[in-house]
Order: sequence, then structure tokens, then C-alpha cells
Amino acid sequence: MGSRFSWAPTAYKMLDGIFCIFKPPGLPVFRAVESIQRNLASDLNALPCYEYEIPLTRSQPIAENETETSLSIEAEPVSLQNWSEHRLVLGPRFETSDFRIRFVDGMSSSASGILVLGIGRHGQRFIDLIAQAKYLRVYHLKGRFGWATDNFTAKGRVLERTSYKHVTRSKLEKVCAAVQAAYSKQMHVLSGVDPDSQEAYEMASSGIIRPAKRHTSPLLYGVRCIDFQLPDFTLEVHSINEQGPLLNRLIHDIAVKLKTLAVCSGVRRLRYGHFTLDRALVRQQWHLEQIVDNIESNEDLLTPDKLLVGARAEKVKLLPPRGKGVLLPGPGDAQPDSCDTADENVSNFGQNSDR
Repeated sequence: MGSRFSWAPTAYKMLDGIFCIFKPPGLPVFRAVESIQRNLASDLNALPCYEYEIPLTRSQPIAENETETSLSIEAEPVSLQNWSEHRLVLGPRFETSDFRIRFVDGMSSSASGILVLGIGRHGQRFIDLIAQAKYLRVYHLKGRFGWATDNFTAKGRVLERTSYKHVTRSKLEKVCAAVQAAYSKQMHVLSGVDPDSQEAYEMASSGIIRPAKRHTSPLLYGVRCIDFQLPDFTLEVHSINEQGPLLNRLIHDIAVKLKTLAVCSGVRRLRYGHFTLDRALVRQQWHLEQIVDNIESNEDLLTPDKLLVGARAEKVKLLPPRGKGVLLPGPGDAQPDSCDTADENVSNFGQNSDR
């Protein structure tokens, strides 16, 4: 980090965009955000933060709650008599509240996988656009036959046990196909168009049929078995507008159709739209330099042809990327407060790109 950044305010300005992380299981999403905020504040405060800093020479031992990096700042003193610019007088320049981080489509604390976050002014806007794009998500669900719990997970209270020796992979695949077919009938209904109309044909030919609104009933576009070793099995699920309890309940419902019981022993999100695992930062990489690099590497995913999908993409003028490949909304546009109020940004996205 020291080889790239030598001035904290310059590095702080680069924290403006979209980055993605790999959330480990057992860590709530808000705890992951707090950990990132603490790491960024610590990394920035370890750099020269003020225009003039007096290097500190300390004779007393460092307390347990103090860090060496916050005291050893290499900078040329202007005047040894002027203590107004001393780090111990001014204190840390950056705090955790200075980093406003928002995420889209979180997950339960027991689940793991890709989590997309936005930081800074432009990051907040792009999070709204990503939310309205209704990206397809890919999950791997691990299940175990033989028992049921009160919350459909392996950590819940056991309610019942049953046999599962009669279950075969072919039977499981047939049930998965039936579940997928049942959800496919709802695609046209939630899209808000007549399935026999020309608009429905154009939607199907341009890609998957997405729901008209962000918050609707969940849609499963694909359910298939990718691993089967009794009593354990793994399903790959492609979905939109899903929730954690639905994924856990899906394992239970499939087992009931097979005349047995099962619990969900693991949930992992492998893909969120164009964001894949090779772009995600693991927990050891949630620091300043890695996050800045991730923001820059994700700029190619923030173009209108990727953010505006389906019918929305045809209503705006798609322009080639400028600069680093990011087409930002106009500086005079109002910034929405949540992901649910981004329709105005979406409709003006192509116009703002002309500025």
C-alpha cells in the first residue's frame, strides 16, 4: 500500500465506485460492512493525512489500545515549536462514518458468496441502477436428507427424522425439473405483459423474462442437481428476487415431493449478474489498495449495455464508454435515498451520459 499511496486525501477520493466481496459464512452483512469501514479508516490514517505533520518520537511504551502505524508518520516538520499540526493534537483524520457503503440484495449470516457494494457518490448511484437491473443470481444449495428442523437449516431444532434410501439421483432430477417448470409459468405474469403478445416475444428473444418490479414473488429460472452422494446433495439454482428463507424452504419442499425430509446445510452465491467469483475480494483483501483496484477493475461492468437490460436497454441511447469505461449520471441529478427509488435515474441514464 505504501508504494502506491503517499497522501491519504488522494487515496480517499479514489474510493468512489462499485466493488464486490466474498462474504464468509457466519458473518452478518452489516458486520462485513463495519469491518471494511474500520480497515479503510485504519489504512488511510496510517498515511500522511495533514499538510504538515511532526514526526513523533516516543519514549514511553505504547498502550494496548494504540497502534504503531498511527504514531509513526514520516513527514518533514515545518517548525518544532508549532504543535498545532501534531497528529496527537489533530487526532485521526478519517473515521468509520466517513465511508458510506451500501449493498444490494444481501444474504443471511449463514450464507456465503458474492456481495456487491457501492462506496462514494457515484457508487451510491450505481447501486441503485444495479438494483433496478434485477440481475440473475446463481446459488449452490447443499442439502442433507433424513431429517427436518424448525427453520429448514441444519442448525435448527430437529422436529422429525425419516428414511431416504429410496431417493435416487434420477428421481431428484425429475422433481427439480417439475419445480422449474412450475416457476416458469409465473414469468409472463410477473413481467406484466400478455404471454401471447408481440412484446412478450421480444422479451423472450432478448434474454430471460424478468419481473416488471423489483420486489415481486421470487422466480426460479433453473434448478438442477450437480452432486448426489446420499445423504448429501447439491443443487444449482438460478433465481431473481429470491430470499434466504425461500432457498432453505426449497430444499425442504423438494424432499417432501420425494416422500422424505431434508435440511439446507449450506448456501453459496456464485454469481450476481456480471459479478463473478474471480472479481470478489476475500476477507484478507478488504483493505484500501485492494478495494481501489477492485473498483477500477469493475468499471467495465457499469456501462449501459450491462446495467440496462431487456426492455429498458431499448428505451435509451447506448453510448460507448468514455475515459475509464464508466458512464456516470449527470452531476445535477438528484441522488435517490434507496435502491427502490431509482426509476428516475434509470430513465435518464442515456441522457445523462451525453453530458
